Amino acid sequence: MTKEELLMAFNGGILRGSQAKLANLLGISTPTVSEWVSGKKKPSEENIKKMAKIFKKTEKELKTIWWNEDNEFASAVRAVPLTQKNTISLPILADVPAGLPDFSEADVETFFDIPRWVFPGADFVVRCIGDSLEPEIRKGDFCVIRKTTEPLDGKQMLVKTEKGICMKVVRKGKGGKIWLCSLNPAYKPFVPEELTVIGSILGHWSRTDKDTFKIKLPE
Repeated sequence: MTKEELLMAFNGGILRGSQAKLANLLGISTPTVSEWVSGKKKPSEENIKKMAKIFKKTEKELKTIWWNEDNEFASAVRAVPLTQKNTISLPILADVPAGLPDFSEADVETFFDIPRWVFPGADFVVRCIGDSLEPEIRKGDFCVIRKTTEPLDGKQMLVKTEKGICMKVVRKGKGGKIWLCSLNPAYKPFVPEELTVIGSILGHWSRTDKDTFKIKLPE
């Protein structure tokens, strides 16, 4: 059951006015219930207990509906419309230019609009270099970068070394020594002779339809 279906059943099959009716019974504002419905906020334990009596359901059932707790499958997804106010247009670079963090229009392959709140502070997008960050980030995945010159301990970062540009996990050792580490066990950590930090990897996305997943079936 979705939140909307729960509210409709509670309000005689009509969605309109159900949020205000519930808010009145709980002694809270209608905007608060709206935020629960949109998923921006979750009702407290106290309000879950109150709603259990109102909807005549168990607290566990309501937590599944309002908190998505212990719920592997969603009955619906909520699409947020992208507008100029809530999106940012990030340049996707055709390759990783040697001049990063600066790049020219010639380096830009296209632009991609994403919601501002998904990657706050993002500056540009590049495709993943190599397989150092596999299995989490694979070669060819799109990585969202925020410019910074500071090596951030424990963060996945886009850096330039004497060997070239790469994506590594930065670790700070004793005496301020900077190590570049991989998630892929095939590569050992190393201390670069030259290091220029280009940016921090905020997130990434990829296509899965190009892969074949071999999963062993039960006997």
